[in-house]
Amino acid sequence: MAEMWRTLLIGGLLLFVVFAGIFLIGTGRPYRLPAVRLPRRRPKPTRDPVEPSPPAPRAGSARRRAGGGVALAPVRTSVTALPAEPAVSRYVLDAPVGGREREPRLPSRVAVGSGWHGSFFHGWCGTAAGLRSTSQLLVRGLTVRGATHADLGTEGQDAIGAAWDEDRSALYLAVADGLGSLPRSGPVALHAVNAALQLSVSRPAGIEFTDGGPRLFGSITSGLVRTLGGTDQLDGACTLVVAEIVPRFDGADVTVHGVGDSEAWALYDGQWTPLHHERGAPDNATRGLPAQTTPLTRRYHLSPGSVLVLGSDGFTGALDDSGSGLGRGLAHLWRSRPSWIDFVNHVSFVDEYWSDDRSAVAVWIGEGASDA
Repeated sequence: MAEMWRTLLIGGLLLFVVFAGIFLIGTGRPYRLPAVRLPRRRPKPTRDPVEPSPPAPRAGSARRRAGGGVALAPVRTSVTALPAEPAVSRYVLDAPVGGREREPRLPSRVAVGSGWHGSFFHGWCGTAAGLRSTSQLLVRGLTVRGATHADLGTEGQDAIGAAWDEDRSALYLAVADGLGSLPRSGPVALHAVNAALQLSVSRPAGIEFTDGGPRLFGSITSGLVRTLGGTDQLDGACTLVVAEIVPRFDGADVTVHGVGDSEAWALYDGQWTPLHHERGAPDNATRGLPAQTTPLTRRYHLSPGSVLVLGSDGFTGALDDSGSGLGRGLAHLWRSRPSWIDFVNHVSFVDEYWSDDRSAVAVWIGEGASDA
């Protein structure tokens, strides 16, 4: 009996030593499996993110005009390393005079959609008024079919456009984003952009763009229903943001009308400021034409050196996402106006999570008419 108890005691001691060896290493600390760092993956963005309202803007970037809303600016974050300049260059057979390619004049009106391919336009516009020349505007626009539509074999549904009104000395921009759940949203978006530009430059005398937002969007919607079919047969919808830019000697006066999550932003002195957005709605729903025709309206004055950007949420969502780094990168790359090929490269950035159609129209506000 004593021999049996001795055997059991020795066996228990051996088991204790084995388990202690598993949990204790020579340092006396519990042993843990080595940590494996998994790649950080951001969730794929949705069309209707619920985000808190951005903080108040920094003085001097965008000034609110009477009757306008408050421009809300993102918090400036310290950046230790700026992105490298993308390696894009032209095939030059004969270098242009002065080393810079000549910028064409912007067409009087242009509207393009993403459809089955990307579309792009660029040019300058502006006038000289008396002894004081107005600031010249340099325009870049790009819309590209997103990877999601390409994978599904479907058309892109974004549209962009610009129009210069010589009589009013004003530039009009429009960006529309078709709602992907409806198959005819692409034609609806392109029609909305075309109508917005046409109605803006041909509106009757005495009707100011600033006060005519509901009238403008109501007329666009009526045209959609009349041209593409009744409301029940339309089978399409889109968000829409439209801007008027009136160049002045000291910058430009800007008015923005918008319905839905296509947005307007301003860049000044390395700081991005949202001019129009509809994030954080209580029901997290995206407004769009033809169901909603009452736009939000804001007025601003932008200083020379500012950049005004209108974009669909496939672009502006990434612009306001610190995870993508797009806002920080473009604040650096767009500190001076890029060539048109650089702009195409910047807007068609590579990021697997931002796979929706992507559209942006940007305007660099110059110092004067000689700033071509």
